[in-house]
Amino acid sequence: MLVILVFSLLAVFIALNLPVAFALGVTSLAFLKIATNVPLIVVVQRLFLGVDSFTLLGVPLFIFVGVLMNYTNLSQKIIDFCMALVGHLKGGLAMVNVVTSMFFAGVSGTSMADTAAVGGVLIPAMIDRGYKRDFTGAVTAASSTIGIIIPPSVPMILYGVFVGLSVPTLFICGLIPGILIGIVMCIVAYIISLREGYGADTSFSWVRLWNTFRAGIPAFILPLIILGGIMGGVFTTTEAAGAAAAYIILYGFVTREFTPKKVYEAAKESALLSGQVMIIIAVANLLGWVFAYAKIPQLLVGPFLSLTTNPIVFLWIASLILIIAGTFLHGTAMLVIIIPLFLPVVAKLGIHPFHFAMVVILCWGIGQQTPPVASALYITCTLAKIDMWSLTKANIPFIGSLIFVLALVIHLPDLVVLSLPRLLGML
Repeated sequence: MLVILVFSLLAVFIALNLPVAFALGVTSLAFLKIATNVPLIVVVQRLFLGVDSFTLLGVPLFIFVGVLMNYTNLSQKIIDFCMALVGHLKGGLAMVNVVTSMFFAGVSGTSMADTAAVGGVLIPAMIDRGYKRDFTGAVTAASSTIGIIIPPSVPMILYGVFVGLSVPTLFICGLIPGILIGIVMCIVAYIISLREGYGADTSFSWVRLWNTFRAGIPAFILPLIILGGIMGGVFTTTEAAGAAAAYIILYGFVTREFTPKKVYEAAKESALLSGQVMIIIAVANLLGWVFAYAKIPQLLVGPFLSLTTNPIVFLWIASLILIIAGTFLHGTAMLVIIIPLFLPVVAKLGIHPFHFAMVVILCWGIGQQTPPVASALYITCTLAKIDMWSLTKANIPFIGSLIFVLALVIHLPDLVVLSLPRLLGML
């Protein structure tokens, strides 16, 4: 009865198009008033505890890093190097788009920052070179998913804090899947380019490759600061984000690209974006506590185990549920509403928690590509001046590449997910 009450309330509020944070909060309050005698002071306590975490400071800081990148020429330096690296291939600009997203993913931590930075430059360039708008938008939107797989990753920070897993270890678990996504998307872009007759966009030159690499060194230092600092034990995740932000600000002032006003504007933009995320996290912690109080996860263990006791089959069932939920739920809300229901089953079936974490993050990324709730697609539609339906159709092959890598993660976890952290002594 309690399960039906909670999910009925949540479904009604989401159907009424309430903002996610309010839907989660009102559901929690209504449940506490109707079904319990818990004093409402608990609500304030749980909201505070939801964001009272040093690790969570990394969320606004990594968002700040992504915004700062768009206020400097560092993004352009990465694009220039990628153009020299793969621009000579068939459909070169499409692959430049994907490879740039891979580099940018090592800095920003969010797909929205990736879409805005890379798409703002490459979408007009691709359209000018004769690429179709729908293909241009699709490759931009799909490759932005790499931003939450290759570390640093804001969703991984949220997952690590919410579930209680090591964020640095999650980061390392995402490296191989993220690189695989980039490779598979490049192959898909190449095949489509051959079919559509897109040619090379530049000639290859070792001199140009070296010159763009040398010019891009200030940008390439950023992933070294973040990942090198975390893996070397120099920084925590939060400190690495702060160090990266400080580095970009210093670079901006040295190159005279920054003024105090520009830094203020970047900070204000980051604060607005961070506020949207942090309020969901705070309210999500309250709903998570409501789930635990009502023993909802424990009540659902039996039904799940009655479906299957095979870990692989369960992971595919969970993935299907997460992908469908991702079409109409924000990733953070999906993390709070659905993941607690799965965790007891994951433990019962002996699935490695970091293996399941990567499955969730990949499904989160696929959800960002499927309307109606598809943040990356909305940004791309605006940049490419294209309707959502055309973009979604063109995006299907790239969504297929994400599902292919998801299959590798599900079936080959020891190789794809767990091998690198084990090699580095993190597991």
